[in-house]
Amino acid sequence: MPSRARFRGIKKTPKNMEKEMLATSQRLADDPSLVVPKLLEEVGRSPFARMEKALSKVQRFRDDPEKLIRLAGKGDHFVRAYAAALSLSASGKLPYLTTANLPNGPVSFAIRGTVDREKLIGLQHFDDPDLRLLAYWDMARQGRLHIYSTEKGLYASVSGPKAPAEYVKEMMDNLPYRITEGSCGHDRPTVRIRWSSANREVRVCAECASDVNTAQHLMARVAASDPYDDLIVSVEHRYGGDRPECQGEFSTPPALIKRYLEGELDDAGLIAEHVKAKGEWMRSRGQVYILGQECYGKDGEAFLNALKGNDLERTALRAVLSLNVPIVSDQNQAGKVIGELWSAHANVMLAAVADPATTEAVLAMKDLTPGQMLAEAGRVVREREALRSIPSYSQLGPVGQLADGLARAFRAGGPATLLRLVERTEKVHMRRAICYAFLEAAGESQQNKWQFSKEERESGEHLAAQALEMTRAGGEDYHKALVRLLQESGSGETAIKGP
Repeated sequence: MPSRARFRGIKKTPKNMEKEMLATSQRLADDPSLVVPKLLEEVGRSPFARMEKALSKVQRFRDDPEKLIRLAGKGDHFVRAYAAALSLSASGKLPYLTTANLPNGPVSFAIRGTVDREKLIGLQHFDDPDLRLLAYWDMARQGRLHIYSTEKGLYASVSGPKAPAEYVKEMMDNLPYRITEGSCGHDRPTVRIRWSSANREVRVCAECASDVNTAQHLMARVAASDPYDDLIVSVEHRYGGDRPECQGEFSTPPALIKRYLEGELDDAGLIAEHVKAKGEWMRSRGQVYILGQECYGKDGEAFLNALKGNDLERTALRAVLSLNVPIVSDQNQAGKVIGELWSAHANVMLAAVADPATTEAVLAMKDLTPGQMLAEAGRVVREREALRSIPSYSQLGPVGQLADGLARAFRAGGPATLLRLVERTEKVHMRRAICYAFLEAAGESQQNKWQFSKEERESGEHLAAQALEMTRAGGEDYHKALVRLLQESGSGETAIKGP
């Protein structure tokens, strides 16, 4: 049943609207059978017989506006609404209207008598198949009827849902999708709606599905205790990969169907929620790896190879796979999968790429995302490994300390770390020459050469070979490269290794 209307104050009637509403009133006055639904079955006694008799009595006073207003204040509210509608053409004028805010927009109508306002709207706007239905909800519920509103008129079934061909054609022709024979023609996952009495089916895939609710569209002009009792709604979904672990029937949870029929979910939302619920169901069945719509069964390597990510992320996830943990994610992004597993398996993933001390330090960085924590742990480990092969020194002069520091910065953090150290270095000729030598070795000299004088660049280019060796070598080769750099720079310094 539609939401109750909200009403606001009166306003003057536009001439074109007055003309249309008076014309509708005149049609109902000429033929009261227009407001009586046509029965779709043969019955012994029409459920509308008493109403038809009451409408005929009202029609006798079609030209008496005062009598009609009095009739609009007593008896059955539908008959009152009919009398109120006839009073408009009987008076020949409609100076003021009230506005109701309905879910599909504001609607103007005239208050006459003491009548349920939705019935007033339904009969005063009888030529509108959507607004017309407002007058019939109580009738449908109390009489256990299914009443169908079409462009041409009303139909009713007394024996359950029985959609007339005219109604079916209108609803199917106006579906907000490009479909052929009820289907968009694409692969699963698909929302499937079987319309039983119409013997029709609508199938819309996730690619085509939008913010439309197809069930509500099909039943938009049906008044009944349960307009959706003629529909069977489900979602069809099968994972790719043909893995035996991913087979098995999973029915759309009734709670999701209920939310969909109540309008809380649209077509796209129903499919998404079904896929999510199925993923939880798959996870509950045991070890399985799923990314998006592709299932890799228990093949962990195939799962890892399908991920978009780096080696560090795959190493971390491989550690989780060793625990036989089922993994179901709606995307094939390694970072997203890591985030989904982080709360339960952060320590396992960090232990796969870092030592316990680094793991503890990284977990304390609460402002970082799981992916950033993992990357930070990897960076710390790489820095430590890069520096492990470099000798330590008990005695180095200022130039030696700078050269050793630049080499360590580059090996630990790459060009970005090197550049930050260069920017902080005192602007003295020999120091600047050493800096330029390492920029040359790192391939960063051209974009930064403007910061150096010609003499600093020439001296740096002369020392670049030794700087390059220091960024690559370890042990004794590193030490020899440093000593040569100090000698060729003319610093007169020595380098003494120490503990």
